[in-house]
Amino acid sequence: MKNNALKLFGSEIIKEAEGFAKLCRTGRRWGGKAVLIILDACLDSTGLNYFTVVVPKVNYFREKYVDSGVVSKCDDFKKISEKELLSMFKNERVWKAMKEICGFIAERNISGDEIKTLKDWAENADPFKFKNDEVGRINGVGISTFQYLRIQSGVDTIMPDKIIMKWISKNFKEVKTPYECILEGNRISKILNISQIELCWAIWIKESGELNRIKVE
Repeated sequence: MKNNALKLFGSEIIKEAEGFAKLCRTGRRWGGKAVLIILDACLDSTGLNYFTVVVPKVNYFREKYVDSGVVSKCDDFKKISEKELLSMFKNERVWKAMKEICGFIAERNISGDEIKTLKDWAENADPFKFKNDEVGRINGVGISTFQYLRIQSGVDTIMPDKIIMKWISKNFKEVKTPYECILEGNRISKILNISQIELCWAIWIKESGELNRIKVE
């Protein structure tokens, strides 16, 4: 039973969170396009509002490059010039991080299935040793981006961003480091009888105040 979760978030938010979590677990976030999943994670690291700024940016990129066929796989991302990228979103760090992550996935994508390659990485990645990880070592990839990329790849874990840490500290136990947040989030998910991915999405949706404008994709 998810009664405790329902009391905290309400049925509508839990339903939306379940929808997002299902897409993550089944590799169908952003239509199952690894390049868009990576872009989402990199843009989210900027601290901008997720549902009103990040999602529209990813949708714009999808329409201009993915739907048009210019970028069909991670290796294609390098075709876009830096000047063109900066005209879309003036944050060089984001694009450099995305280029390196896409390069990493393209290099390891022996099977031809980028989502599987992303999942294989995510399942074996350790947040407590993330600076020893090939993705974690990339400039611009912090622990939150690292964890969010793993979440979008279907791993049941916590993204220790400011919103999650603040909510946990307010409603359960004060967490002072990202690692405390990951451990406490795992504990809370068991108390509420929901997955850690669902917990993250429920918190983000509730704290955004954007429930009526959110589209699960």
